[in-house]
Parts: sequence; structure tokens; C-alpha cells
Amino acid sequence: MEKTVHLLIMYTMLVLTLLLFHKGRKHPPSLMLAIYASVEVLTNGLNSLTLSGGNSFFDQFPVLHFIYKPLYCLWVPLFYFYIRYCFSSGFKLNKKHLIHFIPFVAFLIFFLLIWMLKGNHYIWENLYQQGTFLNNTALAVDLTVKVQYLFYNFLTIRLLFHIEKKRTLQKQTASSGIDIRWLRFIVYGYALGGLGGIAVMVVDLINSPIASLVNLISISYFFLFFFAIFYNTITHKLFSEEEEVKPKSGNLPSTDMQFLMKRIEELVAVQKMYLEPELNLQQIATALNEKERNISQAINTIQQRNLNDYINSLRIEHACRLLLADREKPVFEVMYESGFNTKGAFNLAFKKTIGKTPTQYREG
Repeated sequence: MEKTVHLLIMYTMLVLTLLLFHKGRKHPPSLMLAIYASVEVLTNGLNSLTLSGGNSFFDQFPVLHFIYKPLYCLWVPLFYFYIRYCFSSGFKLNKKHLIHFIPFVAFLIFFLLIWMLKGNHYIWENLYQQGTFLNNTALAVDLTVKVQYLFYNFLTIRLLFHIEKKRTLQKQTASSGIDIRWLRFIVYGYALGGLGGIAVMVVDLINSPIASLVNLISISYFFLFFFAIFYNTITHKLFSEEEEVKPKSGNLPSTDMQFLMKRIEELVAVQKMYLEPELNLQQIATALNEKERNISQAINTIQQRNLNDYINSLRIEHACRLLLADREKPVFEVMYESGFNTKGAFNLAFKKTIGKTPTQYREG
């Protein structure tokens, strides 16, 4: 029964992972979730392969029975990064985050050394013998993952408390647009799953007769939890600029739309979100906890232009200030500092807005 559920989960997650990678091209949280899911699929795939291969497969490839185990040490940190992306659209991975991968790298190098120095025969004789060095190293991975559950759940719950406190102080003003219910679901849902994983390890270590049942419940819970996350992420529609709603002529902006536009301006203009080169409708909608269509309609109706033109106008204003503030600064530096990635797009937007090229504008 456990193997059947395990395989069902693996194949379902594989399909969902492919869909997430497709969506992740324009949505960083989806990309991080896809990376997490792909590592989990790979880990479970290798685990299922070694379990279903039988003794003959184990005789031929004993190294596969434990060399994939370090991948488990990636699960919790990768999901933690997904949560961080959900908490803030401005979150980005950098070198300081490499510390989170130390357990994975350490175990991987350690296991490779065992294999290179001891060989397959040593693995075949010792891996499943309780009390042996090799069996204890495999157990150390499981213990590390359980410690990760506790540590990272503490970090995310603390961060959630901080956001909720900040949200209360701001009284849900324009700059506090975060889907707090979704954050609670993924944080507390994952924490509950982590406790389930710890329970599985405990009942297994004490050889409890309900170990199989507890494991099945834990696997089923995680499947339902992640299916809900994947479904919500995949079905959250991305609107392209061509799908932006055209303003209806003769209609004055409603009070709600004017308030939404103020929130957009607070986020994009005042907080200078327009300087992010890959800024798109999805990011703005996520940050403000609003539907993309409402964001698009507010900009089209009140600004009388589409999202791309609105963002570019803010970038060009920023570029103009930089061009005049430091006349020795190269134009390409001004281009990058203003949120543009290519010279062609920069010159085209600049001339469309100002009527001159950046060089001509600087020369007066």
C-alpha cells in the first residue's frame, strides 16, 4: 500500500513540476517551488527504484541505496526559500545563502568518499546492519532532516509573526499588501507536516506496530498539502500585456480604483520597484494581494496607458535625473541603474517619452 501511494505521489508531482517550471519563467516563487519539487521527485524516484529493484538490483548497484540520501538535506532549505519568495517579491538568492546547503554538500562528499575508499562490497554488507558505521551515517541524514524541520519552521513562524505584527501596526495600509492567509497556510501546514515526519522517525526507531500506519498518514498529508500549493500556484493566471483591460471611454475612475492606483504608485514609484528589470504584472499583483486584471485596469483607466509604458515612464524619469546629476557617468550605467536590460529598449523608451536620445538629452 505504501509503495503504491508513494509511486502515485511521485508521478503526480512530476507532472506538476513540469507545469511549475513552465510558469516559473515569469514567476520566481513558482520557479523555486519547481526546483524544490524536482529534487523531491528525484529523491523519491531513486528511493522507489532501489526498493522495487529487489536483491539482484541491490547486488549490482548497492551504492544507489545510500548515495541519494544527501538529497533529503535539500528539501527543507529549498522549501524555506520558496516561503521567503512568497513573503517578499524582492527576495533574491545570493552567496550568503550557500550556508543552507552545507549539510547536503557535507553528506554527499562523505558518502562519495566511503564508496571510493570502501567500495560496493562494503556497502552491501553494512548498509542495513544496525549498529554499523554505514547504517549510522544513513541514520544521521534522517536526524539532520528532522533538525532542519525544527530549525526552519522556527525561522518561518518567527518571520510570519513579524509580518503579522507589522501588518497590524500599519493597519493594512497600501504598503502592506501580502496575502497573509496564504502565508499562514504554507507556514503552519509545512510545520504540521514536519512534526508528522518526526513522528514517523520516532515510531520507526522504537519498532512500534503502528509505524506503517503513521508513515502512510504522513505521506498522504504531505501529498494533499503540496497538491494544494501546486494547484494554487499553477492556476494563478498570468496575464500578458495584450490581455490588459482597455479603459471604457467616458467613465470616471471609481473610488476603489483610485485607491488601488495610489497603492500601485506607493509600491512601484515611491518604493522604486520600477528599478527591478524583470518587473511584471504578476509581481505587482502578488505584492499588493490584488488580481492582475484589477491592477491592469487601474493603470489603463487612470494613467491612460498600459503597464509597460507606466513602468518605463518612471524609469525614464529616473534616468533623466542620473544623466543630469553626473554628466561623466556612462550612458550604459545609467541604463542599468534605471531598470533597463538592453540598450535598444532603453533608447526606444527614452525617445518615445522625451523625444530625444539619452545623449541628446544630456547635451541639452
